[in-house]
Amino acid sequence: MADAPATQPLSGQVPLYKKPEPLNKEKHRKFGMSPPKEPFAFLKESHFLPAIVGEFSQYAGFFPVIFLGEQRLPVVVMGLNAGENLFIDADGNYEQDTMLPAFARRYPFVSASNGPDQPATVCIDVEADGIGENGQLPFFDENGEPTEALQQAIDFVSAFDADARSTEMFVKRILELDLFELKDVTLKDNTTGESKKVAEYYGVSEKKLNALPTDVYLKLRDEGFLPAIYSHLISLNRWDRILNKAIRRQQNAAPKAN
Repeated sequence: MADAPATQPLSGQVPLYKKPEPLNKEKHRKFGMSPPKEPFAFLKESHFLPAIVGEFSQYAGFFPVIFLGEQRLPVVVMGLNAGENLFIDADGNYEQDTMLPAFARRYPFVSASNGPDQPATVCIDVEADGIGENGQLPFFDENGEPTEALQQAIDFVSAFDADARSTEMFVKRILELDLFELKDVTLKDNTTGESKKVAEYYGVSEKKLNALPTDVYLKLRDEGFLPAIYSHLISLNRWDRILNKAIRRQQNAAPKAN
């Protein structure tokens, strides 16, 4: 839904978004999008991004996919420390030839749930760079209808929401089968030889997966969940990439000796 009541309240917070408002053809009649001055400024302090199951195979080539908290929220790892995204450089550029997760690609649009069996409301972060009145790509035409640019954004948000529901089903199934285990990542100090734990998370246990009865394993295959499971497991090899990027950034930030 792209024409919410102008007074419709929003509750809750969404990572990356500063001031999301339900799109309204009267309130936002003159709004549109222009090229942002810093396209990835909104992302530079995010070391985790929520992941959707339909992209697990793509993530696996770039980031670890891990699960966090009691709800086992799937996320892609983009940094070791809160407030630092290792894929955004000092000039605000996103690393070339690296996929951008859908959670970030849909920005500055997002949806707000209106409850069961009700269409979601499409919202826009009105404080996003490049969003404002008289933008190069208007949101609405002279008849108050969504322009092609806005409709494409709405369609993407809708597709993202569908994949988010599939992701919830995936996590629920893994929880039902008790396939998660606590894992960690350690970094070895080459000077002292000691290892330091730098991350702790939940991941699928290969041992538990391999121990599943054949009929249960085949049902996972028929449900379409096996590719996501194995993509997640493969993605854990990307921890080395994250660690190396963190070390290089730390070294580059260190004062140079005279």
